[in-house]
Amino acid sequence: MADQSPFAMSIIHHYALRVGDVEAGKTWLTTMLGLRVEREFQIAGNDFVFLSPGGARTPVIELVGGPVESERQLPDNLPDMMKLAGWHHLCLQVRNVERCISELRRRGVKILLDVTDGLPEIGVEKVAFIADPWGNIYELLQVTYG
Repeated sequence: MADQSPFAMSIIHHYALRVGDVEAGKTWLTTMLGLRVEREFQIAGNDFVFLSPGGARTPVIELVGGPVESERQLPDNLPDMMKLAGWHHLCLQVRNVERCISELRRRGVKILLDVTDGLPEIGVEKVAFIADPWGNIYELLQVTYG
């Protein structure tokens, strides 16, 4: 019997990140993480930019820009980050976490958790965490092959 849930065939369409300055957010994501702008538009006084990693169409990061009332406070370490409820991080699968972190460090990106060995038994070779200037957290994940 087929699943009758209205969400049975759903997929994640995009992730939205709120930033005060969408141009600065777009520049950071394209320069630091190499994402590509897919489309840009304005609605109700807010700026929107959709970006994709490595030419993929989905998942897409949607930047929503406009005035913000408060900035997200980023904890200093991963154990403290794990205590926060709600949005935590966006995971980007990469070919080589060590090379990515080396390049991001050279670019001045905040490294929250340096390259760490993963658990090969669950398919994770290496992992690291970084943050953007707005307190959004990104996991860089290298999967185990073969």
